[in-house]
Amino acid sequence: MPETPLGAFLRARRARLAPAEAGLPTAGRRRTPGLRREEVAARAGISVDYYARLEQGRQRVPTGPVLDGIADALQLTGPERAYLHRLAGHHRRAAPNPPPVEPPTVPATTLALLDTLDAAPAFVTGPTFDLLAWNRPAGLLMAWPERRPPHERNLLWQVFCCPQGDRSQGNLAATGSIGADLVASLRAHHADRPGDRVLSTLVRRMSADSPAFAALWDHHRAGPPGPGRLHIRHPALDTDVLDYTVLPLPEEGRHVFAFLAPPGSRARDAFAAAHAGR
Repeated sequence: MPETPLGAFLRARRARLAPAEAGLPTAGRRRTPGLRREEVAARAGISVDYYARLEQGRQRVPTGPVLDGIADALQLTGPERAYLHRLAGHHRRAAPNPPPVEPPTVPATTLALLDTLDAAPAFVTGPTFDLLAWNRPAGLLMAWPERRPPHERNLLWQVFCCPQGDRSQGNLAATGSIGADLVASLRAHHADRPGDRVLSTLVRRMSADSPAFAALWDHHRAGPPGPGRLHIRHPALDTDVLDYTVLPLPEEGRHVFAFLAPPGSRARDAFAAAHAGR
């Protein structure tokens, strides 16, 4: 049978959970680095055959308690647990080809918020991390997105494909990196829109352009973006790390990313100068 998103997710998470992390003995030879199917089934309180059918796509309607047991067995986070339920159909899915959910403009109040951050790069992203608006410090940080072709006005492209982002391995670590957070958020968004051709095309293009993106996509992690650190190599800045925070907006899937340069740094002065138009 063809691979299902639910089966792919279960296999990926099972393979990445070490026996020691699950409190299982590690002695003896194991053919795979993660848990065996029978170990997950035992921890979830279901039969091995039932669990195998889920991974193989032959069991299509698992119940909520079964999914919760599997989530416990695989030590999923809260967002990953919700993602598992959505993959199993326990969540309202969008139409196969949903219309755009974003209004064409960013509200004036949000634009005003960006402009108040005179020494902090800040920008608004949509559900697939297209850059919808940004202040002048963010323009400096991202080499002026308004001058770039449309596909480059995207935070995923900035992190995984732009020379200032993809050469910094700290952005691409499997956990705790901005790259891992963005991919996890995109995968959670993808679960609600399995028939969205635009979203699927973005995933295919990013996977082809960036092996690091493809590897993180195969990890099958899911969850919202959160605060972290951006590692950069920028000729106009004297720092290679910027802390950032993420603020959700009322519009579905939209966030504000705001970055903070160290106090007294040349980077802080450069951002302030960009805000002033110098």
